Amino acid sequence: MSAAAVVHVVVSGLATGSIYALMALALVIIYNATRTLNFAQGEMLMVSTFVAWAAQRAWQLPLPVTLLVAAAAGAGVALVFERAIIRRSIAATHWDVLIITVGLSLMLRAAAGLIWTHEDFAFPSFFGNRPMVVGPIRLAPVSLGIIGGSLLLMLGLYVLFTHTRIGRAMRAVAQNQRAARLMGISVERMYSLSWVLAGVVGAIAGVLVAPVTFLSTKMGLVVINGFTAAVIGGFGSMPGAVAGGMLLGVIENLAPLYLPSGIRYSVPFLVLIAILLIRPAGLFGRVEQRKV
Repeated sequence: MSAAAVVHVVVSGLATGSIYALMALALVIIYNATRTLNFAQGEMLMVSTFVAWAAQRAWQLPLPVTLLVAAAAGAGVALVFERAIIRRSIAATHWDVLIITVGLSLMLRAAAGLIWTHEDFAFPSFFGNRPMVVGPIRLAPVSLGIIGGSLLLMLGLYVLFTHTRIGRAMRAVAQNQRAARLMGISVERMYSLSWVLAGVVGAIAGVLVAPVTFLSTKMGLVVINGFTAAVIGGFGSMPGAVAGGMLLGVIENLAPLYLPSGIRYSVPFLVLIAILLIRPAGLFGRVEQRKV
């Protein structure tokens, strides 16, 4: 295979990895604030994208407005879940809450199937189909668009968490909830904000990836890759989530070039096992010492 073809595959892998990274970031945002593994994150992405698609078809909305509708839907679903269900499970263990999120994901998928059926639907794209030619390399605009859009969103999250009071408050809650509360920070409000922020990140990821994968009730399965990416990077680490997502996407796209196609989907998990054997806390994670 030529070098140009390999570059094309790597760029496609980075585009796929950008979506995994956004999913991983959404999982990490909620986990850091509430210590909850939200396995309904994928279905929240799917429902918010379906709502935006339905609104776009009903009112012929321009794509930027469609994106805003998706973000609003993602935020709304996340807020309802957090306020109506997760917050009321305060006495439950982390495992109980995890099972609750699994149940929510199944409920959302069933509801979406009843409303929109389980068929695949085309979703309008922000980007054209004509490939961009750079010397011998041909690049798909949608891949570059996904990478660019994801990087912009990641930059926005970085600015939010490092240069705003809300972001610093969310980081304080993630580090020590009791100390944050003593400093006058409303921990409960930060819980809600973390869910809303994760819902918005997931919704934007859904709008970016839906033109490539088609819109369907199976979109939520991307949460598995997002979780894998977060673990590879070191669960709880935002830079790790980005690095893990990118690495996973590139490996997943390169694997069929050099390995039998039948084991393509096993390769990311083999990489995950290898990394955890070498670095149990992931690429950017830290091993916590147990107190005896």
